[in-house]
Parts: sequence; C-alpha cells; structure tokens
Amino acid sequence: MDKVVSYVCDLCKENHSSRRTRHKIYCRVSSLESSFSCAECSTPFSMGYEVTDREQSSYACEECDKVFYSRKGLRCHSYEHSNAWPYQCKQCGKGFGTKFLLKNHMPKHSNERHYKCDICHFTFKFKRALTFHMNIHDEQNPFRCEQCNKSCQSKGNLEIHMIKHSNIRPHKCDICHSTFKHKAYLITHMNIHDEQNPFRCEHCNKSCRDKSRLEMHMTKHSDERPHTCSICPSKFKQKKHLTRHMKMHINLSF
Repeated sequence: MDKVVSYVCDLCKENHSSRRTRHKIYCRVSSLESSFSCAECSTPFSMGYEVTDREQSSYACEECDKVFYSRKGLRCHSYEHSNAWPYQCKQCGKGFGTKFLLKNHMPKHSNERHYKCDICHFTFKFKRALTFHMNIHDEQNPFRCEQCNKSCQSKGNLEIHMIKHSNIRPHKCDICHSTFKHKAYLITHMNIHDEQNPFRCEHCNKSCRDKSRLEMHMTKHSDERPHTCSICPSKFKQKKHLTRHMKMHINLSF
C-alpha cells in the first residue's frame, strides 16, 4: 500500500505533542517555485515538513514516548534518563552508550586533523566531516541551492541556507516580539533581556546580544580610530563606517 503523505508548516509541527508525533516521520521540505499547503491550518508555505506514518515499533521509551526500531537503540537512549552511562569521557564527563561512540568523540579533545581535502587543503578531525565537505567540490552535488547555486556540505546545511531565501521568521521573542529566521539567533538575542547578561557595557550599562556586538559598542567609549581610508586622511572607529565612506570615493570617480 502506498504511504499517505501530508504536509505541515513549522508552527503546526512545533505545536504537536510528543505522543502525537511518535508514530510519524517528519522530513524537511522546501521549494521556492511552489508552495505546500499545511494539512493543519491550510496555510501555504515554501518550507516545512512532509509527514508520513512510521512503521509500528514495540520499542517505546516509557519516560518520554520516543520510539526506536531496536531494543539496543532503546537501551542506549535509556541512559539519558538514568545517567548510568557504561562509557564516559574522562576529559569532559560526557557519557556514551557504546565504546564505539566514545572513541568517535575523543578527537574533539585533540588538535590533530588527519583528514585533508586534496582540492582546497582544508583539514578535518573526522572522516565524515571530510566526506560532507567534498560535496562542495562535486558538480553533481545534490545539496546545491537552486536559487543561488551555492553548494552545501549536507542536507541540513542546505535547509539552513534556504532560510536566507525565505521571509519566514518563525522564532519570536516573547518579551519584545522581535522575530528571527534561526532559533540560534533568538537564543543569542535573549541575552539582551537577561539581567545577568555577560555582554553588558560597564560604562553605560547597555546590554548587547553577544561578544562581537559588545566589542563594537565599546568603540563608542574610545577615541581610537583604527580604520583609515587609503584615499584620504579620514579615520573611523568601526569598519562598517569606513566601508560606507569608501563608496563615496567610488561614486565621485564616475
């Protein structure tokens, strides 16, 4: 029997309970040429999820309702609830269900990069990282953006990239109602509303969302102007101001 396929938008997917989704498979889909219609709210969207029924499995976690295809998968998952990991990293304390997973983790604590790209000479700690990277050099790369032809390393990276071509901003701040395309941006933004924000200016108490924004802000409290124009004697505190200034010289030359 053919599988039944439907589509849901990001918002409806986020509102689904774990009990409702444990027997479903959600696969990310995107298209800039046509829109999908959400089976829940009927809203048209260009990026969301394809939904199909998952094959019945008898290995369900009693703690969180996650479903697994094998008893081994359920057993490894159970350590997340009990914290009784059979293998544990001595350097960071992270636990693993198998010795193989612990072995794969250990290169993270080393600066050695044994895997090298023969084309651009990038180096990697993990072989799988090199394998993903090689897609960039493949003319037949299946993870190439149809909109701008950018070549991505993996399906996940392509999905993240496709958000740049969309106006959808599903991640919303509950305090100031700012919206963001990526959840990571929302998390960083929340520092602004945190009284214990480590990126708060000691001079004027301005709260910045990250270290780079704080460093940029601190130039306002300094007389230093490290960015100098190569055409005229003008100097600027921030690089973006120099860039804007250089456009003036370009326009005057025409």
